Amino acid sequence: MVQYPTVPLAEIAALVSGTVEGDAGTPISGPGTLDMAENGHIIFVERPELLQAGEESEASALIVSPDMRSSCKPMIVTEDPRLAFSKVLAFFAPSSRFFQGVHPTAVVGNNVSLGEGVSIGAHAVVQDNTIIKDRAVIYPLDYVGHEATIEQDAEIHPHVYIGDRVIVGARSIIHAGSAIGSDGFGYLQTRHGHHKIPQIGTVIIGQDVEIGACCTVDRATVTATIVGNGTKVDDQVHIAHNCQIGQNCLFCGQVGIAGSTTVGNNVVMGGQAGVNDHVTIGDNVVVAAAAGVFGDVTEPGVYSGYPARPHQAQLRVVAASHKVPELLKKIRALEKRLEQLENAAGENDADA
Repeated sequence: MVQYPTVPLAEIAALVSGTVEGDAGTPISGPGTLDMAENGHIIFVERPELLQAGEESEASALIVSPDMRSSCKPMIVTEDPRLAFSKVLAFFAPSSRFFQGVHPTAVVGNNVSLGEGVSIGAHAVVQDNTIIKDRAVIYPLDYVGHEATIEQDAEIHPHVYIGDRVIVGARSIIHAGSAIGSDGFGYLQTRHGHHKIPQIGTVIIGQDVEIGACCTVDRATVTATIVGNGTKVDDQVHIAHNCQIGQNCLFCGQVGIAGSTTVGNNVVMGGQAGVNDHVTIGDNVVVAAAAGVFGDVTEPGVYSGYPARPHQAQLRVVAASHKVPELLKKIRALEKRLEQLENAAGENDADA
């Protein structure tokens, strides 16, 4: 069980820029959930219909929006309870624990530049001519290739591969098992077999990017595969060579983006969405889960289906498909009726 510090409710309210109603001195020992809160916990109530459940919970205090009030418990009133609760989670989160300095078992190459407060964990490998800037953290068992740059406050979690010349931006986080800068999937099909096309480009990860566990971002053939500032990538996502990903995108688990695709800013892709190669997706597009994008998407909006089309059009397609069994029955009945009529006409012609 995690032991959190205990603070008065007023301190939490100041943290989230909220207003206390009730006892401002109520001791808060940590965050909780609506269904499993304990005494000392603070929870958030997202919708008015959940207020009664919050009041009946064991929580000591609630975070609510201005349209909710409780006479049962102290509360913090704020415009965005979910955002406020995320700040509470950050406040109570355990501090990161990592080796201070360069671990004796780490292998650090020649002409490596290390900034102030850098951490390089056990059995990590940092190759020659790499730059690791202030307060960056290289966790145990990482590999950082030649001439790579890890900007300040970046975190590279265990078992991550960072290829040669890759740049990881400031405050970006790469989670365990990911490979950034492996070769792109480039081959020429010849009569003698598949001829490998050398991938001599790199990958540039922008600032404040977070890439989940077991993701792959392939290096470009010549230039750079780019992931823009603020983009967040879930686990098991693949971004192929030469892709250009915009800022503040959200890619859910198992998204696959084929090579030389351009994705605009603020694009959201649901789980298992797939994008064909050499496709352009504009800004503010939402690609629904399991959708397949085969051509350019230029207009903002929600796209779903396989192949992906505007969501309302896809809903009409799905609705129409549900009528197919009944339509087949009608067609069979009409065919049978037509056959009867043709037979009857043939008999009349014979009698004449």
